Amino acid sequence: MAGKNLDYWYDEQIKRYLIQIIRIFSNFKVREYTDKGVSYNRVPARYGDSSRMVASILRNNSENIINSSPFIAVTIQSIQPARDRTHEPFLVDTQQVAEREFNKETGAYSTEQGNLYTTQRYMPVPYNMTINVDIWTTNTDTKLQILEQIFVLFNPSIQLQSNSNPLDWTSVFEVELADINWSSRAVPQGVDEQLDISTLSFTSPIWISPPAKVKRQAIIQRIINDIHSTPDIGELGYSEDYSDFFGPIADLAEVVVTPNDLFLQITGSTAKLVNASNVGQKWSDIIEMMGELKTTSKLKLNISSDTDNELNMLVGSVTKNPLDETALIFNLDTDTLPIDTLSDVDKIIDPTTNYPGDGTLAAASTGQRYLITEQIDKTGYPNWGVDAKENDIISYDGSKWSVAFDASANSDTTHFLHNTFTSKQFKWTGVGWISSYEGEYRPGYWRLLL
Repeated sequence: MAGKNLDYWYDEQIKRYLIQIIRIFSNFKVREYTDKGVSYNRVPARYGDSSRMVASILRNNSENIINSSPFIAVTIQSIQPARDRTHEPFLVDTQQVAEREFNKETGAYSTEQGNLYTTQRYMPVPYNMTINVDIWTTNTDTKLQILEQIFVLFNPSIQLQSNSNPLDWTSVFEVELADINWSSRAVPQGVDEQLDISTLSFTSPIWISPPAKVKRQAIIQRIINDIHSTPDIGELGYSEDYSDFFGPIADLAEVVVTPNDLFLQITGSTAKLVNASNVGQKWSDIIEMMGELKTTSKLKLNISSDTDNELNMLVGSVTKNPLDETALIFNLDTDTLPIDTLSDVDKIIDPTTNYPGDGTLAAASTGQRYLITEQIDKTGYPNWGVDAKENDIISYDGSKWSVAFDASANSDTTHFLHNTFTSKQFKWTGVGWISSYEGEYRPGYWRLLL
């Protein structure tokens, strides 16, 4: 007995099955000869179990009107439980769904991730439905025309889709021709004026699904607090005796929080998740909060000092790492790297141990450029014949080596260049060269888009 607080629900599931089945038979035609020549008329198809009032209207409220033909009527003969297809009745399947963000101003969906939903689907109940299709005709030729068009469709069955919901795991079903009753009249027919009805029996395994539970996720992914200074600490509700404890408060400070305050370490094609103690953490703990890792999932890296800066985001695709649950395989989109401000270098070298033509480096040729990691001078390193400091870039003009980039003169500027030997980009910070994207990202400076 249903509880008094049980909500009413009706999803028209059997009705949708019937509509799709009726559509199979709704567009057949028959050829008829009239005084005006040959015509091709569509055979109507409808659900055969009409109400008494509808049936009376179709017969013009008279018992002397016979039913028109040709005509196709579809009825349900039986619906039986399918115990052979019964699965775990208490199974709950959970699916994570992410919407695309909707821009109300433009009235269109963007490429960014929007609302997240969790859908819990409950195990549907299996049934076997038997359908009778009655074909009403007045002569054998008309019957043969209709049946021949139907018979070629079922070899032995066809698949239909009851709805377009991508989360409905029961939307696809089959209809199979199981039996044929050629005629409803006895032979010999004599002068019987009764319509000839051929009955085709079809079986269809269907599912009746209970309502799914849909929940919108409202997980806080990032918290930003703006803290402003004030000339009078008393306005904040604190005693002035504590002013030395607070010290000078910056005009604007920002506190950024991400799930579990986790850090991200990028090394080559590896994106590793760690905590503040540098201990690896499972990516699944974060992914389960947000949804499911897909082929379209992206990882965004903020290489600026502003967490709200969307212009300096590096983007790359991520896939599961089968060997390490704390790491994802990261494939950087090089088109999102900053634009180089300096010409490429051929290699990053230690000039105190290597020189042109020593077997490790190629012989000097015009246009060669090296980023050096140690200081050299003309006296101590005559093979180079140039005075250069650590982090400088030296180049060869065809006759001599010279300093192309003086690191000491660029302590207040930022530059980017590529190392053609490794195809990696490097950044000059003013004090040293680092990878433009490899390293550790603090909470708030990386984002995972599923």
